[in-house]
Amino acid sequence: MPDTPAIFFHPDAIESTTSDLVGRRSAGLSFLKGFLRHVPGPQVNVVVDAPAAAKTFDQIARDLGEKRPIRVDSLRGDSNFTRNGAIFFPAPGYLSATWRRQRYGPEKCSLVGITHTMSTRRVITALHNLMSEPVEPWDAIICTSQAVKSVLVRQFALEDEYLRGRFGATRIPQPQLPVIPLGIHADDFTAMPASRVAAREKFGASEDAVVYLTVGRWTSIEKANPVPLFLALETVAQQLGRPVHLWMVGWASRPEEEDLHRRGAAQVCPTVTTTLIDGRDDWVRRAIWSGADVFTLPVDNVQETFGLVPVEAMAAALPVVMPDWSGFRDTVLHGQTGFLIPTRMANAGSGKAIAARFADERDDYVRYLSLVQQLTQIDVRAYTESLLVLGRDAGLRAGMGKAGAAHVRAQFDWAAVIPQYLALADHLAEQRKGALPTTPQLSSGPTNPLEVDPFELYAAYPTTTLRAATLVGPGRSLSAADLTALDAVNGRDLYRRKIVPDPALLNARAVLGKSGPMTIADLAKAIGQSPDMTETIVLFLAKFDILTLPSITPK
Repeated sequence: MPDTPAIFFHPDAIESTTSDLVGRRSAGLSFLKGFLRHVPGPQVNVVVDAPAAAKTFDQIARDLGEKRPIRVDSLRGDSNFTRNGAIFFPAPGYLSATWRRQRYGPEKCSLVGITHTMSTRRVITALHNLMSEPVEPWDAIICTSQAVKSVLVRQFALEDEYLRGRFGATRIPQPQLPVIPLGIHADDFTAMPASRVAAREKFGASEDAVVYLTVGRWTSIEKANPVPLFLALETVAQQLGRPVHLWMVGWASRPEEEDLHRRGAAQVCPTVTTTLIDGRDDWVRRAIWSGADVFTLPVDNVQETFGLVPVEAMAAALPVVMPDWSGFRDTVLHGQTGFLIPTRMANAGSGKAIAARFADERDDYVRYLSLVQQLTQIDVRAYTESLLVLGRDAGLRAGMGKAGAAHVRAQFDWAAVIPQYLALADHLAEQRKGALPTTPQLSSGPTNPLEVDPFELYAAYPTTTLRAATLVGPGRSLSAADLTALDAVNGRDLYRRKIVPDPALLNARAVLGKSGPMTIADLAKAIGQSPDMTETIVLFLAKFDILTLPSITPK
């Protein structure tokens, strides 16, 4: 076993200055920081999809303060990535790693994914395809909440039923589904008195005002429909007897969504002073928590699986009021660190038409979310009562905030979460010991059905193939300059692929020019190349009449 498992890195999974601010990228960057900070060992192990990503990872890791050597394996390369023992992927699937692992032996490593959004067609299709790949019982998909685990259990049960019914399968290997939460760096959210003063001055909230904070992308479909919150806060503002502010921190990918939030606040909660604040601003992202009194976000859609923002709010010692929905019930302690608001949705069977429209692409993803969300309810009266109770009682706010900060440090700081990843890696390694792969190597030769030697697959296409006894003779002359000119027009330069190095080609032509015709077997000995490589050289040069082959009759 290596000193540490590996993290899979793809630039799209990490928040950067050029990427959109979305939850999975923010979580990806946070996880990378946690991995580098809390995974021990003399070096950092990373697996990338293509070698070009290695340079990007090195720059990001060094910018984050990593000093250890970095060892990189590429899925699109010849390095044996299975030597890492376990590889953590930032998505539920494993890209092409299941098939590429077959080259080295499925028992050599464990592949571990993690759930984020599970409702997109792309993710659902990936899970469907995963069940026909060589997944092993020592692989895993980390579920960030019990709710999202239920999604995978149901999806895999359907795939199991299909494969057994369609093919008569008796064994459907599935990955393990451990539940491990996402994490944060709690110190990044510690409340700062100076920031409280600055934020309230900046956004016009007096000290006697109660500020309710939301943080998240402004999208009524993909994050949270704001109207239930507007309704609740209007009642709060009318009953509290103090100024009520709503700070909506985030950004909108569509101007129409930002306009919807502004108009909604003005129409539904005119008594509340509502301010839309750009959450992409670095100062805002660090300081805004300190200026608020209560955190809430009326998430009501199936895109959410865990929800980092209430965890971040609790780390900032804010009491939180969240829907009793998905992963929030795994993070918020009802009555201790805040309140969970009851939610309802339609019964199973009510969404058959919605599912059909999504499956056959009559509705795209956001329309699908829109339809599901319309049948999801947050109890507005309970919501109002919880927001009002916290608005009236500063002592309760302080007590719940303190409890929330302690809860996050104990359960959701990366210092507490990363050891669970390492324990999972150890557990999976124990399961691999002496285990036999459920997907043995194909007896007919290829590593997998997608990795077939083209000269085997298309063997019926040509008139014939070469043999060791095939006689080869010299043809047109070939100098280094000739080869350079040839490559300028034959595609080798254009597509930057050379199956044989130039010196080997020049050497073969020179040897035949001196010795005259000889068999491929003899030529291999003369130029010091393997029989396979010699056939490759001969065919390439014969293609351009630089070597000659015997005449043959078409089939």
